[in-house]
Amino acid sequence: MKQPVRMKNVYVVKSSSPDIDERHGELSTKNLYLLKSDDQAIHRYSDTVIDFVDRDGLFLVVSQDKTFFLNFRNSFCKELEIDQGRIRLLSSTKRALEEIPVYREYGKKPFLFLEASLDGRSTLPLVEEIKSRFKDMFIILLSSDADEKVIARSLETGADNFITKPVSVNILVEKVANTLEPRDEVGKMILEGKRRLGKVEFALAYGVARDILGIKPGSPAGLMIMGDALKGLCKRADALKMYLQAAENAPMYLEPLKKIVEFHKEDGDRDEVLSYLTRIDELSPLHVERKKEIGELHFERRDVAHASEYFAEAVQIMHQMKQPECVTQAEGYADRVFRENNKAARPLLQLCARLARLNRVELDGTVHNRLGMLLRQEGDWRGAVKAYTLAAQRLPDDANVLFNMGMAYVEGKDYGSAAQRFERLLRLHPDFHLDNVQAAYVMAQVLVKADRPKKAEALLQHLLAADPANPKVKALLDSLG
Repeated sequence: MKQPVRMKNVYVVKSSSPDIDERHGELSTKNLYLLKSDDQAIHRYSDTVIDFVDRDGLFLVVSQDKTFFLNFRNSFCKELEIDQGRIRLLSSTKRALEEIPVYREYGKKPFLFLEASLDGRSTLPLVEEIKSRFKDMFIILLSSDADEKVIARSLETGADNFITKPVSVNILVEKVANTLEPRDEVGKMILEGKRRLGKVEFALAYGVARDILGIKPGSPAGLMIMGDALKGLCKRADALKMYLQAAENAPMYLEPLKKIVEFHKEDGDRDEVLSYLTRIDELSPLHVERKKEIGELHFERRDVAHASEYFAEAVQIMHQMKQPECVTQAEGYADRVFRENNKAARPLLQLCARLARLNRVELDGTVHNRLGMLLRQEGDWRGAVKAYTLAAQRLPDDANVLFNMGMAYVEGKDYGSAAQRFERLLRLHPDFHLDNVQAAYVMAQVLVKADRPKKAEALLQHLLAADPANPKVKALLDSLG
């Protein structure tokens, strides 16, 4: 074995596997460290990596983590003797989108190492864009957090692999090699089966799947290839059986479930589509578009409360991904839900208000007015006043906002503040009460309690003229003396 090598800000540690975690604690986080338990992984997988580079391959690291990049470059250059020019650092997703097409135009094969988050924003949209443009391009996502939900979402988006930092050179080499070329025979056969499907050679793909299942009975990947082949051969019922069996054999494997969803969509079975989309969402809950789709299906079934929950979850994920349009999306969903079931809209309205504040976006006062109405219904008059105050900042002269805010103060028995809002309302909209007897009577009561007898009398005289026999109006008018 080689002797430990000391480089500037680089520590090469050779130990048995159980000692690795202890070594992590000994190293300064400001330094670059390279953990090596043995050389076997490097020797076993190096040929695959070197062969990729020899065939015009290169590695692009889209990251602001210079420690990881230097670790990667120095170890690959030293251990695999790869030229430094084949390992490049890009500091932004914009640079990646600019450079990748150029490399490919000149016959190069970029292999992307991409941070799962850059500048506080998820890079999953970039993965989707790159995979849509360059389906054969390899992408490994990097993260310091091994969150299972994030990993599931990343792989579903199209990432070929996932690495949690810090990482040893052994793992780096092994991940790259296994991404480039499966080591086992079944893995190679799976690639062959997918290639046959891509060429619409369904009978040949079926034969490959049969061979896979002969070697590895119950293989989910083999069942998937067989299902796709059978579907291509117009044997839909048999294809569905393969997808269902694959899903049963690998409960965490999303692809069979997605195939089943597609199958039921083609058959127009919306109930089964919703059922399987919900199962997928439980396994990979960070997919915005799927949340929206589930919400729409619930909305379509008039299950507005569940629709509201999924819409809210979709908007929250958009916010976590630093997408400012999340506010507009939340506002649109809140409006739709409120029209169908105003109580179900409260979480969306509150979320909308919170996201608008966090993203420094001004909302239409209607959102705050509606939220105030719902909070009043729930007995939270103070919360309602706050919501109406925000609504009044956008709609300072709106009659409904002023009246609703006054009513919130009434429920809190703050008659002085309520009277102030009613006075402003009557000053700006002197005809407001003419077609609303109940509103006029309530305002008159409040004005009396707030010691505004003259303004209360004007309202009561109007009510008495409309209904001379109204005993409540006459009694309140008589109390003014």
